[in-house]
Amino acid sequence: MKKYNIFLASSAELDSDKEAVELFISRKNKELHKKRIFLELSTWKDFVSAMTEEHSQEMYNHYIETSDIAIFLFHTKFGRYTKEEFETAHRAFQKSSHKIKKPLIYTFFKTSTQDLPDISEFKTYIDGLEHFYDTYDNMEGLFVQLNRQLEKLENEGVLIPEPIDVGQVVKYAPYSILLLLASFLAYYHYQPLQMTVKIYEPQPIPNLSFQKADLSLTYGDKTDQLEIETEAIFKQIPSKFKGSQLVLHFSAKGYQTIDTLVNAGEFVALPIWRDSSLAYIFGSVKDEENRPLENVQISVKNLKITTDQFGKYHIIIPFHLQALEQRLSAYKEGYQLWDETFPIVAGVDVPIILKK
Repeated sequence: MKKYNIFLASSAELDSDKEAVELFISRKNKELHKKRIFLELSTWKDFVSAMTEEHSQEMYNHYIETSDIAIFLFHTKFGRYTKEEFETAHRAFQKSSHKIKKPLIYTFFKTSTQDLPDISEFKTYIDGLEHFYDTYDNMEGLFVQLNRQLEKLENEGVLIPEPIDVGQVVKYAPYSILLLLASFLAYYHYQPLQMTVKIYEPQPIPNLSFQKADLSLTYGDKTDQLEIETEAIFKQIPSKFKGSQLVLHFSAKGYQTIDTLVNAGEFVALPIWRDSSLAYIFGSVKDEENRPLENVQISVKNLKITTDQFGKYHIIIPFHLQALEQRLSAYKEGYQLWDETFPIVAGVDVPIILKK
C-alpha cells in the first residue's frame, strides 16, 4: 500500500469543516484501497499534546515540510499558526528537489459576505506568490473540488499505487485464493455488520448548537433506535443484509426530519438542517377592553413592523438572528411600552395587551 501524507490546517472557526474533510478523506480511502493507495491525513490533533506549544509547532512544521499534500482552509480569521504553516509549506515547495515538488499546496477560502482586512491582504499575498486559491460556499462544493484535484493527481501519475511483486503473487496465488475465499465465506455468513452514522450541520445558527436527536435504522422487520449527539454506532446487523439498502430515520426538535436509504455496513456522514420553527413570530395587539390596536410598532432586535387594522402582526426572523427565545417590544403613543422575552414555539401566537 503506497502511503501519501496530507496535512490539513484551518483556524478554529472552521473546525467543523475540517472534521468534514477528515470524513471525506476517510471515504476516499475506501475507493483508493483497491488501487493500493492510502491517504494519511494529519491535523494538529494528531500530535503529542503533552509537549509544549513551541515544540509542537516545530513538529507541525517538520511534518508539513515532509508532507506530499498540504490543504489550508480560511474564512474570516487566521489561526494562531495557520499563516506560518502556509509559509512553511510554500518554502518547502520552493526548495523541493523532487521531480514532482512537495508539498502540493491547495488553498480554499470559505465565502463570506465581506472579506476582513487580514484575509484580503493574505489573498493579495498569495496572488504575489503566483499560487492559485479556490473558494467554496458549502461542504458539498468543497468535496467536489477536492475529489477533482485527487483524480487529477491520479491521472497525472502523482498518486501511484504500491508496485506488485508479480513472481510472489503467481507463486502463492492458488493458496491465497483458497484462503481468501474461505475467509470471505466465513466472514460473510457469520460476521454481523456494524454501521457508524455521524451527523454534521453545514449551516448552523450562530450560538445555537445542536443538542441531540433520535436515530433509527430499519432492516427487515426490525428497527434499532439510538440517541445521537454527534455519532452513533449500530451493531449486530445480520450479515445477510450486506449489500442491501436500509432505512435511516433522523428526527430532532428544530430540525428537518430525514428519511433516507443507506448501504448496510457503510460509514454514513449525514448532513442535518434547521427547520423554520424559529423563523416566525406572530400574534395580535389589543387594548385593555379587548379592542384591536392598529399601527402599533413591534420590534424584535433590529426588525420593526406595525400592526394592521385588525391589530395583527407577523415577523419573519432571518436565519442568523433566530434563537430559542426572543425579546419582543410593542409601542403606541398614548400606551405604556410592552417589553417581554419569551420562548419561540412553532405555531403558537404571542398576544399583546397594551395599557394606557
